[in-house]
Amino acid sequence: MITKITPQITTYLYNQKPHIAFKSTKITTAENRHTDIYTPAVPTLIAYMNAVNPAEHIEIKYFNTPSMAIMQQKYEQIAEQAAKELQKRELEPNQELSWIEELAQNQLKRIDEIYSLADSLKQNGEGKLGIIGIGGSKHTIENMLSLFGFSDKAVFLSSVTPEDEDGFIKRLGNKNTAAIMVASKSGTTLEPSSEFDYIREALGNDFKNYICVTDKDENKSKLRKLAHEKGYKCAIIHDGCGGRFGAFDDHTLIALAYCGMPKAEMKRLLETSVKMQKKFLTPDFKSNTALQRAAFNTECVLSGKQNQYDYYFGDRFEGTTLWNTQLKKESHKSLYKVGGDLMGPAFLHNSAESDLDEANTTSFYTFNAVKNTGTLQYKAYNALLNGSLKAYAQFHPVSLIVLKDFSPETVAEFIELKHFETIYTGMLLRKMKNVLSKNKAESPDILPEVLQPHVNIYKNEVNKILAD
Repeated sequence: MITKITPQITTYLYNQKPHIAFKSTKITTAENRHTDIYTPAVPTLIAYMNAVNPAEHIEIKYFNTPSMAIMQQKYEQIAEQAAKELQKRELEPNQELSWIEELAQNQLKRIDEIYSLADSLKQNGEGKLGIIGIGGSKHTIENMLSLFGFSDKAVFLSSVTPEDEDGFIKRLGNKNTAAIMVASKSGTTLEPSSEFDYIREALGNDFKNYICVTDKDENKSKLRKLAHEKGYKCAIIHDGCGGRFGAFDDHTLIALAYCGMPKAEMKRLLETSVKMQKKFLTPDFKSNTALQRAAFNTECVLSGKQNQYDYYFGDRFEGTTLWNTQLKKESHKSLYKVGGDLMGPAFLHNSAESDLDEANTTSFYTFNAVKNTGTLQYKAYNALLNGSLKAYAQFHPVSLIVLKDFSPETVAEFIELKHFETIYTGMLLRKMKNVLSKNKAESPDILPEVLQPHVNIYKNEVNKILAD
């Protein structure tokens, strides 16, 4: 039996005199070992968790949460189980986890091919890149182009109205120099299929700068079959790599290469992805920041904080808001209520009134920002960041993620942190709920975090209407 400890309360950003009450609950783990867990009184969590952050390019801090000593005592054993389980699963076939280690390593070998495909789209000049896709096939590209500052070099189409499709063509500008990428694993998804048909009718089947990113097997992809018939360029959406986990799949890398990322930087991006994935697979709670973030999320949810929000300070995160919202919602489903990500400081003018209402006792937040020099020109930025952080931490648990910069190394670490945090949060929540309810539920065949079976409900209804 672990002896009960007294939490050490400290303040980080501002002076206050916090008080916290913990209740002890005895739990039995899968190994039949007993331990005490300490749950902060609901609805308030007063203490903050000290940052234990050995990450390379990202600093993470926690406010208004239990100390790291308590978090480690409560979650270390289950977190270790989760990491070991993920290690085992990613080596097995048909787990939808080929984006771990395998994808980035494979892309490093194919980097010349990626750039050759991107360069082949520029035979008539370097115009806008038009991107047709939906869900992960779109949001992963939006995220990466935005983080690297290439948003102005691409236009996106996800609507199926003729007005929006015509608008997409207009936004391409000079059609003689533009290129069109359509991304769809099966090639049968309604939105990109319908849109690509419309665009081909408008630009012609002999348009030289089409590229289809889809399944490598023509028997599994209507789009690849069409590309072969028409002579369009082709690239791959890899097996076992769900759209929201496709940050380093062909559609994203070709878009980055086309829009101006040097090959040497892409190589650094992929190399860091491999490095950080190995780090986030380690079962060591003290060094694995993805496990720590999952523990923070789990603690908040189990303490009655059912509404989670990510807020971002800086326009370069605009694409991240779309991708990370999809990542959380598709992965966590109904485990808790995932709020849409918002940009700052705009969120202060559309959400702070409800966020900071003292009756709001069911929310927790993550602020995402970029490190700066702290000079006078950043005075307004830092005042908004630190002022809102102080305000929010008076009412809610809040974590802060600060990127060192927007270098390939930092972006790769950020992407993988979000990937693994998402997976581990689902795993920890299920494990803890099973422990607390004394439910001996069997481990799922495939992690729910990488599946999305419920989207077929709306797709089936849409197909019925189309068939009438």
